Amino acid sequence: MISLLNIDRVRSECRNSVENLEIWIRNVIDTELRDKYGIDYWNYIDAQGRRLISNSIIKDAKARYDNEPKRYSRFIDAFLLDDVIRIICNPELFKNVFKQILSEAYPDGNDEARTFLNRLIPIRNKLYHANPISSHEALQIMCYSNDVISSIKSYYKRKNLEKKYNAPTIIRISDSFGNQFMAGQISRNSTGRGHCDTRASGGFSVVSGDQLKIEVEVDPSFDSSDYTINWVFDKKDTSNYLEAFNSLTLDIENKHIRTDYVIYCLVTSKEEWHRCGDVDDAVGILYEIVPRI
Repeated sequence: MISLLNIDRVRSECRNSVENLEIWIRNVIDTELRDKYGIDYWNYIDAQGRRLISNSIIKDAKARYDNEPKRYSRFIDAFLLDDVIRIICNPELFKNVFKQILSEAYPDGNDEARTFLNRLIPIRNKLYHANPISSHEALQIMCYSNDVISSIKSYYKRKNLEKKYNAPTIIRISDSFGNQFMAGQISRNSTGRGHCDTRASGGFSVVSGDQLKIEVEVDPSFDSSDYTINWVFDKKDTSNYLEAFNSLTLDIENKHIRTDYVIYCLVTSKEEWHRCGDVDDAVGILYEIVPRI
């Protein structure tokens, strides 16, 4: 008999698997369609007057996005799992955009992708509505999700080999206050270094006495043993903080108060050369830190 503790652990692993799948598919859709059809690809209409993405999907996503603008850092994040599967499995889009990316998971094409991905929807619904799932369903959601993610990683690893600088870079930054920046939202200068500004949304600030946790995700086609991550910020020597490779937890104190406090994340490969000279990526995240009243 499976104990309650093990059941909770299995359900947690299943939720993590399907959430990771959703993140990966959304990123693929946003990156690939943005490159091919423009920054507002969801409004793209071809010469025959056909929409790239069905109007019903866009309408529902826009309603969610407009109702909770702080919840979604990108428009694509307002799409449901059902929506992204419909987009991925659209015959024309699959043939023109996603076929190579998903070739390892679904070598037989679009129909195979639709069959296996649609099996995940009822299992995900059970997980998020506190309904029981079987051991077989748990295996399905973990295996099918990981198959897709592995296929995507392999595609980008092959693609990276074609780059002039095949080096690890940051593709996502998030913090404990709900701020999140994907690769396309990280502003970059001519040297390739980037920055994200949490103040841009207006009204957000960190208060002295808060605890701030920042996590970064590096291009997963690179093995984590092939690079180091370092965190740089003012008053570090006298601050109370914890670095755990790709995450930083910092206790905010009065000495950190300023309108433009920057925390830098530096990624350095173990190669003899580096994309930015001394590092392969450097991204700063800016905060307004105010005194507690």
